[in-house]
Amino acid sequence: MNEITTILNDFLVDTKSTSALITNGKGKLITSQNLDHGDSIAAMSAAILSMSEKFLIDLEKGALKQLYLKTSEGVVVGNKISGTNFLVAFSREGSNLALLMRSIEEVSSQLSKNSLLK
Repeated sequence: MNEITTILNDFLVDTKSTSALITNGKGKLITSQNLDHGDSIAAMSAAILSMSEKFLIDLEKGALKQLYLKTSEGVVVGNKISGTNFLVAFSREGSNLALLMRSIEEVSSQLSKNSLLK
């Protein structure tokens, strides 16, 4: 788990994101950084991601790869790691969205090579 935590910490620093988590498709928290109530947030995130994925499949628009949500206080970006595992990052609106979206995809690819997240 130390490798995963290190990758997540580096991602937060590089993108200036405020917090992040990794969840499986059933809403079980794998790990989180800078989050209170990570278990609850993981469960809610998994529900949003699962419904979005089913929505796209039903519309025959392909598989969910990345989800972007804009809030009044920032953004939330979810990216599929592998199987049903997702990385979800939270960032302030002032951050560089393009960097965040590209970086989360790169980090997800890197995390997909970890045996715990395959």
